[in-house]
Amino acid sequence: MMKGIITGITGLRNRGVEALVIPSIEQLLERQPDLTIDVLTDSPDYDETRLEVFGSKPINDNLKNANRTRIHKLRNIASQFYQPLSPDYQSNVKTIREASIVIASGGDVFSSDYGRLNRHLLPLNIALDAGVPVVFLAQSIGPFKTEDEVEAWLAVARRSKLVTVREELSYNYVTKDLGLDPSLVKHTADPAFLLRPPSPEIVAKILTNYGIDQNRPKIAIAPSQGICRYAGQDYNNHINVWCQVIKLMIHEFQAQVLIIPHVQEINANNDDRIFATQLLKALDYNRDVRLAGADHTASDFKGLIAACDMVVAERMHPAIAGLSSGICTMPVGYSVKAEGIMTDLFGSQTLENGLLISIQQFLNADVACAAIVNSWNKRHEIADQLNQVLPKVKQAAASNFDMILDILK
Repeated sequence: MMKGIITGITGLRNRGVEALVIPSIEQLLERQPDLTIDVLTDSPDYDETRLEVFGSKPINDNLKNANRTRIHKLRNIASQFYQPLSPDYQSNVKTIREASIVIASGGDVFSSDYGRLNRHLLPLNIALDAGVPVVFLAQSIGPFKTEDEVEAWLAVARRSKLVTVREELSYNYVTKDLGLDPSLVKHTADPAFLLRPPSPEIVAKILTNYGIDQNRPKIAIAPSQGICRYAGQDYNNHINVWCQVIKLMIHEFQAQVLIIPHVQEINANNDDRIFATQLLKALDYNRDVRLAGADHTASDFKGLIAACDMVVAERMHPAIAGLSSGICTMPVGYSVKAEGIMTDLFGSQTLENGLLISIQQFLNADVACAAIVNSWNKRHEIADQLNQVLPKVKQAAASNFDMILDILK
């Protein structure tokens, strides 16, 4: 029996990660029903609830977690003894060595944005040393800040069977700037473009449960608890700007606003429910602002976003949920991924038409409000453009899995 292992997964409490993993498993099983696909993850207890329907097992990623213990402080002395002696560590190494293929997912983990690049490279190196084929799946790569990071990533990428990237900026970066052999690299699209939403009937029931009037304009927003930390910006100003933006949506567009807390990690610095609650308080619990606060799947959130007239998202995957559903989508970006994906869809018009702004621009309330008014006024035109390009993008996303199956066979 063939077995695949998906790595690069921090956990499905981050619905963006779930939006990558679930369609990846679905697409692989459609092509190879007897394939077993396990997921190396930081949150196996939670992820099991989402994976069991596919017969997939979450594997506790102690390859990473070993570095998060107190031994991390003494790793120069102790880790060389601790890791090889840990039964769980050895079990993971054995599982990786016995796999038929190892697939590196995670979207943008191979960059300098989050640190700890080597933790994501470690299982890939274990696989390569055992002769197991490695594939990088639909990545946004880099940019790397140090030459050591560049060399560490290239050392793995050069030995892999395939590197697929989800936007042209990454393709150019790895093939031109980093000099990776272009024959290894394919420009595809994010698997989340293939995520299936619930039925319209279920989405309507969820909206009703949250008190959303479906006959009124609806705007989904996906603010990020962590974006200011990533981009070095002021948290309180972030709340104040969002309050002004939401008031604009309510008073100028007569819209109801649905907050999508897309990332709900245990780490309080990266739990969007915390920021959403701060917003509700700052807005004095305005009845036109609702929080989709249940334990929704990435699929549920996509259905809710698709039912809206527009989405403004600081998280990439609620933006992809909007884009892949053909609705007006305005990402607020802090890295290459937002610009790359939007440019792939709209070309240079992305920046010319104000469809994407940086977090630094967004934190100027006048700029943010002007950009949102501009996008709102163009929402039908943007939707038409999206619906013209989406079939090609979804085909590109599906091609990831055709190529992986070719390697397996």
